[in-house]
Amino acid sequence: MQPQRKITLITLAIVVTLAITSILSPWWILHRMRSAIESRDYNAFSSHVDYPSLHASFKSQMLASTKKDSESLLGALSEGILGTLTGTALDVVLGAPGVIEMINQGTPRITRAVISSAITKVPSAEAPPADLKATYRGWNKVAFRGAGAAEEEGSFILIRTGPWSWKLAEVELPES
Repeated sequence: MQPQRKITLITLAIVVTLAITSILSPWWILHRMRSAIESRDYNAFSSHVDYPSLHASFKSQMLASTKKDSESLLGALSEGILGTLTGTALDVVLGAPGVIEMINQGTPRITRAVISSAITKVPSAEAPPADLKATYRGWNKVAFRGAGAAEEEGSFILIRTGPWSWKLAEVELPES
């Protein structure tokens, strides 16, 4: 084999390997998040979460859903109450135990189990769902949820922060 051709093939192999590992990196991050959940290593789990962005994503979507009903007196009242309470309440609920519990249930919904986990600081489920379904939503965004959950039930969103690094930074809340 000619030296020039050998160098070209080696270079091509390296480029293809780098591209494949970059494309598969969200699944590696999900694996690392699941491992941290299973070992109850909240610091390792938290290293994969951008809590301020996650908080902002939750709050903006919750407020947007109440604005749809703001023409009525009840809608305006709930918008005012939600706007006041979401800061502190979301800080509590969107800590590591609350987010872990949401991942355990497969969808980004605030349920009694999520609130209980956030208050006690211990997720109630022993392990995350057996399967998480992930799909690319562009080069820098991957949505995931429990494999049994429908897309209408909402998704967690990983945002690319580097060629091989991702953080849980957004959610897509269910419509209702």
